[in-house]
Amino acid sequence: MKGCVFAAFKALCVMLLCASTLAKQPSDAPASPLVRVSDGRMLAPDIARIINKGELIVAVLNLDTRPFVYVKNGELAGVDIALVRQVAAELQVPIRFDRSSKTYDEIVQLVASGQADLGVSKLARTLKRAQSVQFSTPYMRLEHSLLINRLAFANVAREQSVSHAVLNFTGTIGVLAGSAWEEFARRNFIQAKVVPYASWRLAVDAAKRGEVVAAYRDAIEVRTIMQADPTLALTMRTVSFSDLQSALCVMVGSSDNMLLAFVNEIVANQTEPPTVSALLKQMQ
Repeated sequence: MKGCVFAAFKALCVMLLCASTLAKQPSDAPASPLVRVSDGRMLAPDIARIINKGELIVAVLNLDTRPFVYVKNGELAGVDIALVRQVAAELQVPIRFDRSSKTYDEIVQLVASGQADLGVSKLARTLKRAQSVQFSTPYMRLEHSLLINRLAFANVAREQSVSHAVLNFTGTIGVLAGSAWEEFARRNFIQAKVVPYASWRLAVDAAKRGEVVAAYRDAIEVRTIMQADPTLALTMRTVSFSDLQSALCVMVGSSDNMLLAFVNEIVANQTEPPTVSALLKQMQ
């Protein structure tokens, strides 16, 4: 009898030891990278983060940039705003806009640090920004353009043709400080002196007075200046570059890969992508 009890006890110990050993061994099935949210769904960590906190935070410049971001009837509107509102709607969360950024580079910092999920405001993809954030598929491309002071340009060009003088530009170029245009100007006009200004208006005024030879930005901004005052054609001229384009994108955190893919799907499925001609008509 004692022998039977001992044998049973020994068998039980072996079973427990085997079970303990198996429990310590790693499972062949990898752990799921998904995160469960409050409604039971299993989602990618970056998407789950937004769902669990209950809002999509979007960093936006504190200055209106029509027709991309502006206030209408007390609410934010524009091309960029409509795009990120669609992202929030598809995620089924409310949207909160953070307009604390005084420069475009400050928007980059908010997204890079995780204080905002997305960043918009007519943001162009640049090499500098690509070191800390990711960019969506471009939803629009804008030609680069110069607003040139005719007299100041003549002094720089001298006997050169306009095209040759522009390609080998050695004058001064006014740009908006803290924007992509500082990087673009230094890369595309390597012989020019780049002068940053606190606002685009200051850069334009400097070009009008001849303090800089030209102001540099996208075709929409330059055409808008000329349309607002047709008499400027007497003293100013414009030059646009079809081979130089600014790719406008939504900015996403460096590790938010699934959120980036989600935004790209939103961009790809736009029924009426914005065009330069349509936007210029809206601004008239």
